[in-house]
Amino acid sequence: MTPTPMILPSRFLRLFEACAAAGGRALAIGGAVRDSCRGEAPKDLDVEVHGLEPKRLEEVLRGLGRVGEVGKSFGVYKLRLGGDEVDVSVPRRDRLGPDGQRGHKGIVAEAAPFIGVKEAARRRDLTINAIGWDPLQGVYEDPFDGLGDLDRRLLRAVDPGTFVEDPLRALRVAQFAGRFGFRVDPELQALCSAMPLDDLPAERVWGEVEKLLMRSPKPSVGWDVAAEARIWARLVPEWAGRDVGAALDRIAAVPVDGKARRLALLLAGACDGLTAEQAANVLDRLNVHRVDGYRVRDQVLALVQAAAGGEPRGREAVVRAAEGCEVELLARLIGSAGLLEHAAAWGVVRQPLPALIGGKELMAIGVARGPEMGSLLGRLREEQLSGRVLDRDAAIAWVTNCR
Repeated sequence: MTPTPMILPSRFLRLFEACAAAGGRALAIGGAVRDSCRGEAPKDLDVEVHGLEPKRLEEVLRGLGRVGEVGKSFGVYKLRLGGDEVDVSVPRRDRLGPDGQRGHKGIVAEAAPFIGVKEAARRRDLTINAIGWDPLQGVYEDPFDGLGDLDRRLLRAVDPGTFVEDPLRALRVAQFAGRFGFRVDPELQALCSAMPLDDLPAERVWGEVEKLLMRSPKPSVGWDVAAEARIWARLVPEWAGRDVGAALDRIAAVPVDGKARRLALLLAGACDGLTAEQAANVLDRLNVHRVDGYRVRDQVLALVQAAAGGEPRGREAVVRAAEGCEVELLARLIGSAGLLEHAAAWGVVRQPLPALIGGKELMAIGVARGPEMGSLLGRLREEQLSGRVLDRDAAIAWVTNCR
């Protein structure tokens, strides 16, 4: 594979030039380089600086913009360049912590600015993430043939010995497979199957699951990789052995407004067919509650319960379904265009039927706040859902007759 040169805005080039002037060499690394090589616009820029001690690198960075310290002891900084933030670091060595600790928290990072490009790349997870770009020399540094693996659409570990130091990488392989549609090298698949996953915090697991679901054109690819590596069996046992890949692919292809709503729908697809208790257990394991203020957990549980009852048919069934979940999402989940049309006709696509009257109107006809008002509103709601009371005047007349 011979990719086109990675084009960086001139405001970023100042960073590379300043590092070179100080005697170092800066390389763009990681996901931005990978995505650029795949023909996609790079997002967050990571830069690795060789040949400069952390203290000297910090001095260089402070001459360019505001610097935030992420891991000053091992040379990791955030540099603010105008409106952009760049992660800048020196090469590091990772080693397991004392007493044979496993997991991400047990890894100790040490600054190693002079170990060279190949050894610096060795600590990375996959070859496609171990490609560096030198914009000043106009060359890619690719010591582990990541460019070739991009061309082969293959996920392969840089170094099996270092890959297993962070168990989360097993799940990252699954989400990369889903996002990019890449094959997994058999040796890498075996590594993922053997890695212990019991030390992973819920928030780190959820971060990878969310990417698998939200960023994959066909989530089934990553879902199946995780299943084959026994990842679900060990992390989310309720998902083990479930054949939901085709349903997730169908759901991923439909338009849904809003990240949180889309996430709720995909999670409901992954939990479709589970009992309410099992679905709640999944959400507990992943520690999923609200996203951007949206009640993802509540919506997922409501969707799973509604889907278990089959497609609601008729006005009353549809408006009652809207009392618990968004009918638009339910229609997407079960694949019913007819349900979506009926929900639109009855005004319950994303919300329940609006109340016909409230406490203010009841007080106007002499109903005091308290148990009687609550009882009347509850009974009136049943009349509205059943279709026996459909407008404001009828609602007031019904309440008057009931007193």
